[in-house]
Amino acid sequence: MSLVLTPFGLLGTEEPLDGISEERIHAELRGLGLLERVMHSLEAWTSFDCLAGNRHLVSRIDGFEIRIDVVKTISSFLTYNDPHLEVHLYRGRNRTVGSVERLCIALTGSHPGCAMADAIVSLVLLGESNWPEEATPHTLREFAEAARRERLGKRLKLGLIELSLEDIEEISDIREAIQLGIPQAAIDMLCSFARRCYACKGMEIEVIKRYIQPLFEGITPEDIEAYAFNPSTPTDLLFLPDLQTSV
Repeated sequence: MSLVLTPFGLLGTEEPLDGISEERIHAELRGLGLLERVMHSLEAWTSFDCLAGNRHLVSRIDGFEIRIDVVKTISSFLTYNDPHLEVHLYRGRNRTVGSVERLCIALTGSHPGCAMADAIVSLVLLGESNWPEEATPHTLREFAEAARRERLGKRLKLGLIELSLEDIEEISDIREAIQLGIPQAAIDMLCSFARRCYACKGMEIEVIKRYIQPLFEGITPEDIEAYAFNPSTPTDLLFLPDLQTSV
């Protein structure tokens, strides 16, 4: 078997498959069939045809892009037993001038006999799950963190008003303060964010309150009331949920 057509391109054009067992090739084809089916239901990934005629998998966020060369990954694994996935990280909004970095992501030895295509499926599903920290390869942490910030921004978008990078970073700090058990600091930052929405974005107070309501999750009414008695600025009371009329 010298050339094999897959859903993502032709295997065997660069690295001949002569001498590779049909069992190994068929295992990869089964995995690639699964990958193709999975791709039909994903939001975080797309694919595009490169100049060589193969389909690359792509996940994009503002300023970053990762690409998986599926055929190159599979052919290198079959021919050279190379356990690394062919993954590149592109930085910069203009891909013609941005930097490109090959990421070190390898199939681990904890699953002997696993097809490399299965490892690609696992990586794709990690991205679709918004890159859970405990399972994401450390070489992808920069992209994963940017992806989480972007998804947070989209989830908190109000109409045509989208969060800036500064807003997203501040919301991340707010959530971290809640997790660390310092709700007064979180409320202080929340109110500062609300004031900026009012002064800089031209949003109405009631709209802002509705907008930031999900950010108060994890903060108890007692903590909110305690802050209301000692706010950083008196106008903070305007943005606290359901407390400004009773304090």
